[in-house]
Amino acid sequence: GQVWAFLHSGSRGVGNKIAQRFIARAQRLAEQRRRHLPHRDLAYFTEDDEDHHRYLDHLHWAQEFARLNREVMMDRTLDELGRFMDEDVRQVERVACHHNYTVTEEHFGAEVLVSRKGAIDAHAGVPGLIPGSMGTASYVVTGKGEPMSLCSAPHGAGRVYSRSRARKTFSQVDLRRRMTGIEYRDMPDFVDEIPDAYKDIDAVMADAADLVQVDHVLHQLLNVKGQ
Repeated sequence: GQVWAFLHSGSRGVGNKIAQRFIARAQRLAEQRRRHLPHRDLAYFTEDDEDHHRYLDHLHWAQEFARLNREVMMDRTLDELGRFMDEDVRQVERVACHHNYTVTEEHFGAEVLVSRKGAIDAHAGVPGLIPGSMGTASYVVTGKGEPMSLCSAPHGAGRVYSRSRARKTFSQVDLRRRMTGIEYRDMPDFVDEIPDAYKDIDAVMADAADLVQVDHVLHQLLNVKGQ
C-alpha cells in the first residue's frame, strides 16, 4: 500500500549562469596575473582572490535554491497525487539528495572542498538516492562512510550513449518495447532517455557495495518527463 514519489531537478539554469560569470572572471584574472595555463578553461581562483569567496557564496546559494525547488516540486506532486486518488497522502519518509554540488568537508585530517559531480554524499548513516533510468530500477540507500571514496557514491547509472547518439541509434518503437508495463508519455522526444542509453544500474550497484547499503529497490509505475 505504499509508493515512492521520486523526482529530479537542478537550479533551473541559475547555476549555469553563475558558472559562466565566474569562469569569465577567472579567465580575465589569469590574463592579468599572467598565469600560464595549458588551456584557458583551466582558469582558477586561489583563496587569496576576492572572487574565490564570492563565487562560493553564489554556488551555495544556487545549491540551496535547487534544494528548495525540489521541496516545492515534491509537495505539489504529493498534493496532486492525493487529488487524483481522492484521499489524503500521508508522507512516511523523505530523502533529499544533491548529486552535483560542492561542500567543505574534512578528509584524512585536512579541510578540503569536495565537488561531487554525478556523485552523492555517502557518509555513514546518510540517506541517498541512486536512480537507474526511466525504465529500470532505482535505489534508496544509506551511506557506509568509505573514506577512500571521500564518503561518496555514484549518483546513478550514467550514460553510455549521448543524447544525440541515442536518438540516432534507437527508435520510438524501441522505447515502447523497453517501457512495457510502465505508464509514460509516448513521444519521440523521449527516445534519448531509453534505458539502453544508460549503464546497467545493477552493475553500478554491485560496484558500489562497499559505499552504500541498499534499503529499498524501486520499480516504476508511472514516469513523467517534461519536454
